[in-house]
Amino acid sequence: MIGRLITLALAMFLVFAPQRADAHGGVVEEDDICVIKVNYLRAHFKIYQPRASGHEQFCEDLPVAGESVFVMEYMHDALQSMPIEFRIIRNVTGKGRFARMEHVEAIDDLDAVTVFYSEPVEEPDVYTVTHTFTEEGDFIGVVAAQNPETGALYAAVFPFEVGFTGWGYWPLILGLLVLIQILYLAMSGRFRRWFKGSTPAALVVCAALLQASPAAHAEEFVVTYSTPDGPPQINRMHSWILHVETAAGEPVEGAAIEVDGGMPAHNHGLPTRPRVTAELGGGDYRLDGVRFHMSGYWEMVISIESDASEGAVVVSLTL
Repeated sequence: MIGRLITLALAMFLVFAPQRADAHGGVVEEDDICVIKVNYLRAHFKIYQPRASGHEQFCEDLPVAGESVFVMEYMHDALQSMPIEFRIIRNVTGKGRFARMEHVEAIDDLDAVTVFYSEPVEEPDVYTVTHTFTEEGDFIGVVAAQNPETGALYAAVFPFEVGFTGWGYWPLILGLLVLIQILYLAMSGRFRRWFKGSTPAALVVCAALLQASPAAHAEEFVVTYSTPDGPPQINRMHSWILHVETAAGEPVEGAAIEVDGGMPAHNHGLPTRPRVTAELGGGDYRLDGVRFHMSGYWEMVISIESDASEGAVVVSLTL
């Protein structure tokens, strides 16, 4: 009986579990990060909805309509010298998740279905644009980069959904698996053995060990940071969340922040040009485009200018 139920659950999992086509639209998942492929050119790709989801990153589908920040961190240096164009259109191709560039090119009036367009622009290390969606629905993002030497145009297309819950049939499947486990425990007699002659076992409370964020201080400001992508890894682009406070402990909002740094022992700077791409509120700022290309002692110089004051904070770290 139990075996049959498990077989049924697995069958339902295979039939109803959401399917993801890794190659659709030019965005794929590699080593737990999203990568957009613009022809042979690659960039770390992520989307934020700072007002709705804070620090959470999305690969393509977005949970709600609202302010959305699209970020590409170049993995090929050639992208730094290429004008990049970004367009979002309503998905009217009829191909859904499987829309490709040829389907976009077949649209008679592209401007009529365009909800956002950013003119071609050259950006060093990190490309970022912000669009506020006013409605949910199916959309297509189109990224184009032009080779300045040959004039060749490279493009990537990624269909995505705004208002995507991501639950699908998962609640049904998980509920079925829990039911099977309960039936197994009941039919095997384990419940009776566990509770025979005694009260149920005490609940175990697991305490999470919280690691304090590294902090750096200046006379005017105190800066702490966290790395939502996990601990920094050599030669891997990642993001920081900067938290800026005054010396009195008040969050600093609306500040202009610039970042520089390097390795003092080797007398060289950062290999990229990190910059703040979003203010998250409460003194938090998202810093994208951070990469360290070798192990050792690094210093990050955070220059802050607010309405009341300005100053620089040096954040030290060793990889």
